[in-house]
Amino acid sequence: MLNRNKFKLSAIALCVVSVISPISYAQQADSVIEEVIVTGIAKPTTKFESTMSVTALPADDIVDFAARSTAEIFRNIPGIQAESSSGDANANIKVRGLPISSGGARYLSLQEDGFPVMLVGDTAFATADSWLRFDTTVSSIQSIRGGSSSTQAANAPGGIINFISKTGEDAGGSIGVTAGLDYDTLRLDFENGGDLGLNILGGDWTYHVGGFYRSGEGPREADDNVEEGFQVKATIAKNFDKGSVRVHLKHLDDEVPTYLPIPARATGSGFSELGTNFGDGTLFLNTTDFAPRRNGIDAINGDGFEAEMTSIAIAADYQFTDYLTAAVKYRTASIEGNFASPFPANTFVDGAAGPSVEIVYFDTQVNDTGNDFADLSLTGDFGSVLVKAGVSFANQDISTTWNFNQYYRRLDGNLSVFDQGDSIGGVLYGNPAFGNCCTRAYDFEIDGTAPYISLSGDIGENISWDASYRNDDYDVSGTFQENTVLVALDVNGDGTIAGNEQAVPTLGAARRADYNTDFDSWSVGINYALNDNMALFANISEGGSISSPDRVTGSLNIDGSILNESAFSTVEQTEIGFKYLGDNAALYVTYFDADTAESRQFEVTSQTLRGNTFEASGFEFEGDYDFNNGFALKGSVTLTDSEVTSGSNAGNTPRRQADYIFNITPQYSTDKWNLGVNFVGTDEVFVQDNNDLKFDSYVTANLFFNYSFNDQLSLSINSNNMFDEEGFTEGEEGSATPGSFVRIRPINGRTTSATIRYNF
Repeated sequence: MLNRNKFKLSAIALCVVSVISPISYAQQADSVIEEVIVTGIAKPTTKFESTMSVTALPADDIVDFAARSTAEIFRNIPGIQAESSSGDANANIKVRGLPISSGGARYLSLQEDGFPVMLVGDTAFATADSWLRFDTTVSSIQSIRGGSSSTQAANAPGGIINFISKTGEDAGGSIGVTAGLDYDTLRLDFENGGDLGLNILGGDWTYHVGGFYRSGEGPREADDNVEEGFQVKATIAKNFDKGSVRVHLKHLDDEVPTYLPIPARATGSGFSELGTNFGDGTLFLNTTDFAPRRNGIDAINGDGFEAEMTSIAIAADYQFTDYLTAAVKYRTASIEGNFASPFPANTFVDGAAGPSVEIVYFDTQVNDTGNDFADLSLTGDFGSVLVKAGVSFANQDISTTWNFNQYYRRLDGNLSVFDQGDSIGGVLYGNPAFGNCCTRAYDFEIDGTAPYISLSGDIGENISWDASYRNDDYDVSGTFQENTVLVALDVNGDGTIAGNEQAVPTLGAARRADYNTDFDSWSVGINYALNDNMALFANISEGGSISSPDRVTGSLNIDGSILNESAFSTVEQTEIGFKYLGDNAALYVTYFDADTAESRQFEVTSQTLRGNTFEASGFEFEGDYDFNNGFALKGSVTLTDSEVTSGSNAGNTPRRQADYIFNITPQYSTDKWNLGVNFVGTDEVFVQDNNDLKFDSYVTANLFFNYSFNDQLSLSINSNNMFDEEGFTEGEEGSATPGSFVRIRPINGRTTSATIRYNF
């Protein structure tokens, strides 16, 4: 059973500490608290009035956090445990103890301006964060956990994280240049917004345009520039007397490093390096990797994730009468990319040469993960009750081609390539270490329809409530090829069939996918204001999340239908919380409880099908305190008690689930400068569900210093992991004896950068 008493005692202790010394959002506390929350709710509200847990991070705070990837930003949201060691793509993200399934963020919707980046969050080699970038076009990041996230977005029972774009209502812009001081990176950020000057439908149109360009190695050493690319975004907006309209444009063309586990040696009390530095080393090959794609033989030059996305979105509403408002939202996106990174399949001792590694090179072409989202709704305002009814439509393509080759490298510090067996130049065209499993092709289309209804209202002056329901219905169709055929093939196109080209895995016969899955989601919440400063809230919800089709092919019949089980997982959640909002302090305490039942899904790295049930409960503490003398404090602590409740590991803690995570940011501000440190910490975790091998707890300190020369020119210094702390987020082995080899993914070591910014 879950240890509920442990959390009751911890909650009492932390509440006492928080009352004595509350935590803070410093100078921007008022703007954060009063920001209108529009994410995952039917009716815009404030944090104090919301019936669920919500968080808003202003852009200035996000810059101070010294994040080197999108996932590192999420570490400062309560309840979010982001494994940010992978770089700017392919992160694993947990919400309030909900399990890491087979990778990605299965129970969390990542959004831009209310539109999901991807319909599903766990597609192999195509997770939503891979096409999501923070830059100066973003005004804030809003998040909700639990509650109506299950009914206001697709496949988001755990929560929603939404990037809110600037609209140009505040005129002006900036140009900033960031350079790495102890690592190789150079980045240019720009933005500008204001009155568009259009005299259409009454004028008063605003615009905001901006983006970034960057080039460099990235946080870890590479033989070439692995970070290389840009993003451009634009928003045009207008508020009418009876409505509003917003148009969002985005083009992303960015290549980033994606870091997979590296070999190491278990010591019994931790881990020791094995030819690859924990802080900044990689197994990157910087090779020309040839792969027999479906449309011909392609070559991928160098390591990294290539991300391309072009999208256009429109959101509009119009008030026909005092009682009736109509709204429409639509976005279409073209999305593609390529995942290329070395994975250590086996570490071994090669005679006198010493430790060496057999690498399966994950090389997956993301041919098409484009999607379309639409939402039509009517809202009726009947005074004491607001009713919103609508229907959402979704179309998601998932077309990927896997071609994994195999390489051999020494772990002598030089990482030299060598030949073994039939390899030539260190490469085998295939992946015998994985049983030649991974020459695959997936072509799926998901069509979804979701009617929904929500009701909200007030009872007197102190009570607000909401209730919502949604039915998601998905049709999945397409083909997949997972059986390989070994053929002689001139893979590298040099005109000869060499020894390592005699038995090349190629695509076998295609099978069909043709199935339907549907589920109901609902949420009920209430908020009671005790007075102007304190409130209580509670909600209960149930929601579902479909599995990415490439994860469930092992459960399909020959006709493409689902075999003996559903293709979605369910999450039941309860929240009870307290809010305090004072003149210079705020405190939010939330108790949560969740039960999860997962459908089976395929995990690439372990070559297994996973599916269990889980329980999790805990507390979130979030707050701020401004000492009114320049000093301020902000942060959050999340306590989680989670348990596997089925299968051979029943009674154990789910893999990589920390009992506590926290972020604490003290800072001091003057008229000219401010200085602070963002501390991010996590408790020890079990590497796998068998609860044998552990990763130790760790705390990283992220320094920020901002100095304003005048109203226009400023200098910023940021140091991520300032004390070069060692930590690990992911591992393949669940057990290891002292001296044995393991494969683990370390966090990045210290990286320090400087930014010069000019505001106009």
